[in-house]
Amino acid sequence: MKRLLFILLSMYGFQVMAQMTPNKRYAPAYEQDCYKGDEMVEAGRNWASRPIKVKGGGKAPGIVTLTKAWNDVWKVYVVSGVLKQAANPKFTKAVDPEYDSKTIVDRKNGYMCEDSGGTDSDYMESCVWRRKNGHSLFAILMGSPTDPVIEFVCFYDYDPATETMTPEAGPADTFKPTQEYYSYSLPQKGKDFIIKEYLLDDDETYVENIYTWDGQKHVFGFKRTGKPKR
Repeated sequence: MKRLLFILLSMYGFQVMAQMTPNKRYAPAYEQDCYKGDEMVEAGRNWASRPIKVKGGGKAPGIVTLTKAWNDVWKVYVVSGVLKQAANPKFTKAVDPEYDSKTIVDRKNGYMCEDSGGTDSDYMESCVWRRKNGHSLFAILMGSPTDPVIEFVCFYDYDPATETMTPEAGPADTFKPTQEYYSYSLPQKGKDFIIKEYLLDDDETYVENIYTWDGQKHVFGFKRTGKPKR
């Protein structure tokens, strides 16, 4: 019986890890030799393979502390840029109206981002939710629209007893898309995690898959359809 339980637990562990492997949509980024060593590609390929210690994390570390701990391990350039701004405790937001891009550090709501707007620059978001068991859920999303094209999102459980973030599967790992193109979104306000699918019709219609927060994890809630504001 114990042997059977061990086998079942092992199979479950391998299943979860398999879900956290790189998205096949971005095979060129992960498989072509020219992208080996690219910091974002390496993070996307390997983030699920290791936990992260959060030095001085304490009971409920803020978004800057968690994002910095992540980037101390993976050292992705776009994340480093936002953290450089966040080093100023008074910094909250910077906007470039020419390119409709912005950098946000919202400590109160537990959110950070580099929104590349209408440019081809790299982008990122990070967010933290407080779990009802005293832990925290941390997520960090990043991507590049060109050379290489890539996007991924990582989820971690933060344990205050050990000050450690442990990789875990999230909604993106079990999502079954109905469209070729889709993207992820973390909340600055509210608690929903959103996966947006693009229908590529003349009206540029999209469908948002909304995952709501139950106090411990995100669960699928509902879909809603929308169109870009003109």
